[in-house]
Amino acid sequence: MKTALFRTYNELLLQIYRLAQEKTVATFQEEMLTLIRQQLPFDSSMWGTATMQATGIDIHSIYLYNSSVRMLEAYEKVKRQDTAAVRVTQQDVATIGFNVDDFAGEDQAELRQFLHDFGHLNFAITSDINPSTRFVQWLSLYRVNKEARFPAEEIEFLAALAPHMMQALAINRLVHLDHLTRDTARACWSVGIADKRGVLYHADDRFRQLSSAGLSAENQLSDQVLSRLRRGETTFALNGVVLKCTHEQDLLFLRTRPVDKVDALTAREFTVAKLIASGLTQQQVAEHLNRSTETIRSQIKSVFNKLEINNVTLLAGLLAVRD
Repeated sequence: MKTALFRTYNELLLQIYRLAQEKTVATFQEEMLTLIRQQLPFDSSMWGTATMQATGIDIHSIYLYNSSVRMLEAYEKVKRQDTAAVRVTQQDVATIGFNVDDFAGEDQAELRQFLHDFGHLNFAITSDINPSTRFVQWLSLYRVNKEARFPAEEIEFLAALAPHMMQALAINRLVHLDHLTRDTARACWSVGIADKRGVLYHADDRFRQLSSAGLSAENQLSDQVLSRLRRGETTFALNGVVLKCTHEQDLLFLRTRPVDKVDALTAREFTVAKLIASGLTQQQVAEHLNRSTETIRSQIKSVFNKLEINNVTLLAGLLAVRD
């Protein structure tokens, strides 16, 4: 690592990990790839996760940099001609460079046309496959110029950088997940991150313990959970566990906790309780919600009975669990 390319390596790593802490999930990958592009030039990129199957690659999530969904649609038609993907996935961890001329087979004419159409005349792929689950994370960098091959030094640089990129991405997601769990309720919630196919990328110990309630098994969300999420439900109770889901790009940011007595409150009771906890009087709440004072008084009585309290000062802490 004494070459000009590697002289900035340590500073680049510091910048990558700094971005992981500071940027949102929505902007992090673009910011990181833009940063890396300054040291390792490329025209477009594809960063994704998938499961390797006997019939080919089953893509879970994808991030496109300077590219389009149209490229993915076109690739689906030629992916069986892609011997580069086969070569990369023959190893659990690999970083390899390719040129369009490497696909010279008579049965690869459509693939060659695809590479020309989308400016993938030179590309480098780095991938990491879990040998037991066959789950893979990969990053591809593409160059339009056919003469701009990825030399050995750049392949070595990408290979050294890739594990840090994957780790920084995990950190960025966990930081975002941490922000979703408010300090006042943090002790109640367990957390996890999954893709839309239900594969868990991250889960704390308590999340895994709650798996016995039927939420997940072996790093995979249950069909019952996925079915409800696909119907658009973002908060629901299942087998004594409450699950909340926030969507961000292709990811599901999940929070779970055991069902609490605060969950017995109706939506209207919860709204009234929050307003009372904020310091409003019963009269002010009635005016705010355009309801009679008697109705609000009755709802507050129901709230206190369900929460088994008789003091409004206790409300805020109990309600925070449900927020």
